[in-house]
Amino acid sequence: MDYHNHRGLKQQAVVGSYPVPITTDRTGVTDIYPVLAKHQREENWVGREMVGFLQAWAERFNQEFKLGILKVVLCVDRLPATCFGHFRLGHNGFGLEGEIAINSRYLVGQRPMWEILGTLLHELIHAWQAAHGTPSRHRHHNAEFRQKALEFGLMIDADGVTSFAANGSFKELLHECGIEVPQGHEQVRRRPERGVSKLKKYSCGCTNVRVATATCSWAVSCCY
Repeated sequence: MDYHNHRGLKQQAVVGSYPVPITTDRTGVTDIYPVLAKHQREENWVGREMVGFLQAWAERFNQEFKLGILKVVLCVDRLPATCFGHFRLGHNGFGLEGEIAINSRYLVGQRPMWEILGTLLHELIHAWQAAHGTPSRHRHHNAEFRQKALEFGLMIDADGVTSFAANGSFKELLHECGIEVPQGHEQVRRRPERGVSKLKKYSCGCTNVRVATATCSWAVSCCY
């Protein structure tokens, strides 16, 4: 699938841009972030197109919404089935900051593209808070985080469950770029408690997955 076949994305610069310049800081250390991003786009692997697409949109969100995020590492990985993505505060096991993972269980075929991008923006707001705000040690979706998300039309509760405003700037940007988004406010419900299944079968015609359903949308929560 050509994830870049949307208006405004064909020439969109991504994290590090094409081609990626090898830059160094004042100590002469190579800036590994654009190098890694370039490797992800050029290596022959199953996640290449999706990660390249997410990189492009991460850069677009960063610029359009003035998030001021300098360090982001994007990946697709198999996360717990109860979440769509996560942000890792601090450094990961490779010594990199700003890790955002999108759950490979719920990619194209299991979720609409606009919902995947909604998860990406949710996690980018965590990255914004890590760089410019005050993350909470335990309740990660604190008042500061939720207020920032609301600026873009993401209404997030203390548990990280996300709904999307009808006229929010997130939906408007996707519409301008040719991404199909539903009209109206997206009603969502909370994630079921562990051990209590409230899932229904969803079929897109090519695969089946059990998801938390609501009137118009799925509940979106993150593992951070």
